[in-house]
Amino acid sequence: MPTTTINGQTISYREQGRGTPLVLVHGFPLDNRIWDSQLASLSDKFRVIAPDLPGFGQSKSTKPFTMQSLADDLHSLLSQTSALPCILAGLSMGGYMTFAYAAKYAKDLKALILVDTKADADTPDGKAGRDKMIQTARTSGSPAIAAAMMPKMLSPDSQQNRPQLVQQLKTIMESCPALTIEHALAAMRDRADSRPLLPSINIPTLILVGDQDPITPPAVAETMNKEIKNSKLITIKSAAHLTSMEQPEQVNQALRQFLAMIK
Repeated sequence: MPTTTINGQTISYREQGRGTPLVLVHGFPLDNRIWDSQLASLSDKFRVIAPDLPGFGQSKSTKPFTMQSLADDLHSLLSQTSALPCILAGLSMGGYMTFAYAAKYAKDLKALILVDTKADADTPDGKAGRDKMIQTARTSGSPAIAAAMMPKMLSPDSQQNRPQLVQQLKTIMESCPALTIEHALAAMRDRADSRPLLPSINIPTLILVGDQDPITPPAVAETMNKEIKNSKLITIKSAAHLTSMEQPEQVNQALRQFLAMIK
């Protein structure tokens, strides 16, 4: 994978295809491998770029970060690689970062894709849950976090009947360093409320959500759809929180239909 240096950090990314840049940002505790199917499917018409955020995947870093610093790092990466303006997609934590990016770099965006994410900040209970997970990461490491996350990432049917997918996802989550997990949990806990931003988003926006997503459920996606005036909502069937891997064909079809309308 190509790499570049951003703020003293080596950032790794995958790139495939030519055309309008389509940037795919992974969630937590994941890396760009969650976009394998999208890279393969969409690179015939787009320049698909899937970074590993600092500390994740092949982007080795031990620095703490915020959603805003991740957005700044991504903007620097895209500037260095002449990938602006772009279509920006973010899944879960990647969506949280996408809101920070849209607030600061709106002029460099052609469209937004929000995948299994939400605009709301953490509730007090949510913050307490992040703190508890930070302690788990410190004491028990990445495997314990992966075990806690798995039931939320994939639907019960996939967990029972798709062992290869389960193992693939387990491998990705367990490879995330415990320190990065700790930094990510703190960054998500402390992120700003992006709901005030939603009415000001005036570029084409696609919202995707798994019909069984327990982390950012369909009702949350419906609320964003109402607040973002130029948005389209598509529910992915038989999927929980990680739609890009669990139901890639549905996701790819939704992306193709949406992207065909972007000039």
